[in-house]
Amino acid sequence: MLTALKTSVAWQVASGFILGTVGLVALQPAEATHAMVHRITPHTHAAR
Repeated sequence: MLTALKTSVAWQVASGFILGTVGLVALQPAEATHAMVHRITPHTHAAR
C-alpha cells in the first residue's frame, strides 16, 4: 500500500508540474514564448 501511495503522489507531482508549465507557456504572449523557446534551444531555430 505504501508503494502505491508513493507512486500516486509522484504521478500527481509530475502531472502538476507538467500542467503548470503548459499553463505558464499558454498564458504568456507569443513573443515571450518564442524568446523562451529560442533561449532553451538556440541551435534548432533558424535566424529570422
